[in-house]
Amino acid sequence: MNQYEGYYHYLPVDDIAMSWGVYLTGLGSGRAPAGETYPPKGHPGLYSFRWARGRVLPEFQMIMITKGSGVFESEPTGSVPIAPGSIITLFPGVWHRYRPDFDVGWTERWISFHGTMTHRLLELGLINPEMAVRKAKRPASLSKAFDRILKSVSDHSNQNSILLSFQAMALIGSVIESTSDIEEVPGGHRSIRSKEVCDPLIARALDLIWTHSHQAFTVQRFADRLSVSRRVLERRFRNEVGHSVLTEITACRLSRAKRLLVETDLGVKAVAFLAGFPSDERMRVTFIEKVQRSPSQYRSENLEQRKPKIGRPTRS
Repeated sequence: MNQYEGYYHYLPVDDIAMSWGVYLTGLGSGRAPAGETYPPKGHPGLYSFRWARGRVLPEFQMIMITKGSGVFESEPTGSVPIAPGSIITLFPGVWHRYRPDFDVGWTERWISFHGTMTHRLLELGLINPEMAVRKAKRPASLSKAFDRILKSVSDHSNQNSILLSFQAMALIGSVIESTSDIEEVPGGHRSIRSKEVCDPLIARALDLIWTHSHQAFTVQRFADRLSVSRRVLERRFRNEVGHSVLTEITACRLSRAKRLLVETDLGVKAVAFLAGFPSDERMRVTFIEKVQRSPSQYRSENLEQRKPKIGRPTRS
């Protein structure tokens, strides 16, 4: 056929979905054959555009090009070539335009979304207009992720908007994971290490530390569990992650203590015990050294971030 083929759907967005923080506004897939005018007709005026004028959207879009080639252009990026496996991210208020090579065409999948939580992706640097075009590391897997949400909407176009938001969030996360290096993602590691772990022994050690460091485990006990000497464990651990086993254990306990102080009403002694510190005094010294404030001061300064309490029940 010489006509644009594919599926697209634009969704109504109610007040509940808008207040949720992430909501899907549209999605689709299609093939732009070689020799055809792009973009095809039929889309609402908000989304349609001409190459000569470009377009500005009030929301985000993520477009995956699975086959073919073309070009993308925006004010922050300039002209960028598009190859198979490319992900184009469009940003609200940012002028842009894109099209397939006339002699090649392309196949595309896309979602449109918005919400207050999506702007946090910008604040965290997970997406930015200067890097609007990225290459997917696992394009086949990512293409299937797009197809899952396309099928879901195609089969159940009137499904609950909040449940649909969950699917959109999962797909956005998959796109970011597939197009970002681990060092680019804030908090990408559970530990304080700054690079990916390749040594299987150290990967097991990290799993043990973050799973069992709330107990009275020593470095020697971790070495015993891993069936290696403490000296070997320390040497390989430092070579792999850049610091000692004890530093990792302390970081884990400190992380757990911070969360318990902010999210519960548990006393400082109880927090120290649950976090794995040998005493509340040891926890206090660690907080002063690492955070420059006591546990009580840390709790007071973070009161505005507190969630519903899960600590001791109150008495009437």
